[in-house]
Amino acid sequence: MIDLEPVKKVLRFSPTLYRNAYTLFRATPFGKRRMAEIDQTSSKLLQLRLEEESGLISKYLNGDWTVRHGPFAGMKYAPITSGSVLSPKVIGSYESSIHHWIIDAINHNYRTIINVGSGEGYYAVGFSLKSTTSNVFAYDIDKRARENLVALAELNGTADRVHIRALCTKEELQGEITKNTLIFCDIDGGEFDLFQPEVTAELLQADLIIEMHDYCCPGVTETLVRRFLLSHRVDISYHCAKYANDFPVLETIPNRERAFLLEEARPLTQSWMRHLANRPGAIQPDPNQWWFMWKRRKSGSHVNIK
Repeated sequence: MIDLEPVKKVLRFSPTLYRNAYTLFRATPFGKRRMAEIDQTSSKLLQLRLEEESGLISKYLNGDWTVRHGPFAGMKYAPITSGSVLSPKVIGSYESSIHHWIIDAINHNYRTIINVGSGEGYYAVGFSLKSTTSNVFAYDIDKRARENLVALAELNGTADRVHIRALCTKEELQGEITKNTLIFCDIDGGEFDLFQPEVTAELLQADLIIEMHDYCCPGVTETLVRRFLLSHRVDISYHCAKYANDFPVLETIPNRERAFLLEEARPLTQSWMRHLANRPGAIQPDPNQWWFMWKRRKSGSHVNIK
């Protein structure tokens, strides 16, 4: 097996070069075979995980898949997945390190919420259920994911406000972004190519919450910080430890099985980034401003600085 980690380290300071090299690798016969092996293994492991989750939810939660805690508490769920684990979603611990961002987004009452990489619909349907004045546009290139999303939206009675589409392009963003738009994105490194304000100027007026994927696209976090730092307030949050006491539904479940149900199967360095667009009248920080002010006030006089 070829170890790609040294290559990633060399290319991490040039995300564009890395992306190009990775695309070329995947196009080779070896790359295609390797990616197929990874997908097959991941699919088998996820299926085993889902079977174990289903057994525990049946045993301890009476087979009730309703989301118990977190910003989407009360949402009806089902044992359907499109590439991610389910039990943390049912418990309400899923991606808890950004729960405060999700609550802020719900309270903001965005006119439009664009969910890119929607999977089976945890966020798309969750937002449609809790942010009742928002129009939700859900994008996913996987047909099965879109089918699962339809089922979940219908289960929660919000199908009329969840507009399901396939590929999200820059042209799609240009057409949907308004001055009151949130973009919520999880596309496994594709954020590097999609979010380019110099190409899609509408991004400058949108708020964004993006799951970052430096482990498969080295340098993408630093790149997106540079792209949005002048136009947005930028916050970063990292995957963190969970506390079972925060989720009372776990009280009757043994410790070992609590840990299993809380596990999200993601890298310890996983991070998310929030970009909040500057409002009209925002004053940009300027490290030299204090000096210019002092210089104007002291013009014409000689001052010794010790």
